Amino acid sequence: MIRFSKMADYGVLLLGHFARQPEALMSTTDLAETYHMPRTVVANLLKEFCKAGLLESRRGLHGGYLLDRAPEEISLLDILSVVDGPVQLIDCAADDLGSVGEACEYEDVCLSRSPMVTVNRRIVEFLQGLTLAELMADSAPIPSLQSSTPE
Repeated sequence: MIRFSKMADYGVLLLGHFARQPEALMSTTDLAETYHMPRTVVANLLKEFCKAGLLESRRGLHGGYLLDRAPEEISLLDILSVVDGPVQLIDCAADDLGSVGEACEYEDVCLSRSPMVTVNRRIVEFLQGLTLAELMADSAPIPSLQSSTPE
């Protein structure tokens, strides 16, 4: 079964909040309280999204985070890759077999690698084509932030 990690779910939730209010600065504390997440989890995700160029960090009394790109320019693949690394159904489904740690003992008789590479590629293409804007189009209203104290 294909399943997103809990951290990926958190990442989509947090970036979705930014997408619904693209001009608003958000603090780590406010987001953690609003979504009932551990502050350290929120802080780590926001830091990784900044490194990846999805968020921008502003320091100071009225600082916080905001989107660095438009929601239409951020794909679900971008988010998942930051949180969980490359999408790869099975080890040998990587486009570049050099990225696989060890050679597969069934490589000489395997009939499933080629179809699995195709499935993996199509999933990656689908995730790349699905934008944060699309994900948020039919979502529920944004909860109000718990506090108004910037970080």
